[in-house]
Amino acid sequence: MRAGHGVETLDVVAGEAMGGYADRTQGIAGTLDPLEVHAVTFTDGAHRFALVVADLVCVNADVVERIRGAVHPLGVDSCWVAATHTHASPETGCVPGGAPTPAPLVDRLVGASVRAVGSALADERDARPHAVRAGVPGLGDRRVSHYRHLADVPVDALVLSSGAGEVTGVLAVSPVHPTVLPASNSAASADLNGGIRRALRAAGDRWIVVATGAAGDISTRHTRQARDRAEIDRLGALVAERLPITAPPPNSTTGTVAGAAASMAADVAAGAADQSFAVRPPVSVRVALAPKAPDELAAAVDAAERARATDERHRDVLDQGRRIAHDLRARGRAHPYEIEVQAVGLGGVTLVAVPGELFLDLGEAIRAGSAGRGHDVIVLGYANGYLGYLPSRGTRTTYETLVSPVAEGGGEQVVAAALEAVETAQEDGRPMRGCTAHG
Repeated sequence: MRAGHGVETLDVVAGEAMGGYADRTQGIAGTLDPLEVHAVTFTDGAHRFALVVADLVCVNADVVERIRGAVHPLGVDSCWVAATHTHASPETGCVPGGAPTPAPLVDRLVGASVRAVGSALADERDARPHAVRAGVPGLGDRRVSHYRHLADVPVDALVLSSGAGEVTGVLAVSPVHPTVLPASNSAASADLNGGIRRALRAAGDRWIVVATGAAGDISTRHTRQARDRAEIDRLGALVAERLPITAPPPNSTTGTVAGAAASMAADVAAGAADQSFAVRPPVSVRVALAPKAPDELAAAVDAAERARATDERHRDVLDQGRRIAHDLRARGRAHPYEIEVQAVGLGGVTLVAVPGELFLDLGEAIRAGSAGRGHDVIVLGYANGYLGYLPSRGTRTTYETLVSPVAEGGGEQVVAAALEAVETAQEDGRPMRGCTAHG
């Protein structure tokens, strides 16, 4: 396998509307830290896959298709686009069910993505992929305090190493809302993911990409000590302290790093016949998710009105959720939301892409349901489109359940589709273009 990395700055425009907080009224005024667009490419000689990760609140399906079309002529066979979900970025049409992306932002994002992918292609070199995971205490917790406390947050990473045993790049995935900065902030920033990037970069000479995982119900609300750049960097350092970014152990059949390097070179020269270095084409499973029925929306609003708010901000958030739920009810959508859940095999690691805000327990269910097959699974959220929150069945009424556009049980349907995609991706990677999962 060969892998490469590229990065471009995403320009922002003064006064441009900001996304993420429903009650925000001010536009962008300055930059706290640059927004970045990262690209990582993987190829085994038979298929080239690109992952684009942008510091945006979400990416909708329209801009994903534009980026895919733009990078295909560069030699990219398949492409995913993910957002970090920073709330200190331009508005992208990040509403339940998705919306058209503002045209000026589309042009800037497509341009930056093409340049980043071009740089990644030029940077491609031999690589050994492996996955690591660490529990990070104090990084985040469940947003609603009456749910059980998280002892730590599971952070995953896809680590790429040279045959000589040197780590060359890291794709870290944090299942935490990157929302250290408050709604009153008007400066563009990558927020928490930017802090994790900086901390991991400082630990060694390698490229770093930080994406967001199943973060639907996890944030820094109960763990942050301030709401500024210093606090972002403090939390980022927690990840760098815990995440074991090291080269994989020597190949069991060769016994030494030098032997592993020779084995890898032979595999690459042979067209990556060894599946430990193969890039399997993404598998796509379509899911039809029922929208919330009017009575379900009405019941959720009633429950929210009875809910006890612990502070003024909590009351404001619930009020916002009720307004959005009323809007969803007024639209009266009757037909299902159609989304795609995808999986791609990169050697012995399988990435899963979910186009929404999956709750952490559901992301962990994908990993648990995939265990025992000899592959590590890493779940990306906010990828290849944006549907909205995908709660677990039986979740108490919260802002997240109020604004979710799908009927209860939609999150579990996404898990079932992900498990189907993972199983096929781990078997042989044959695309399932016509497969549909219904609930």
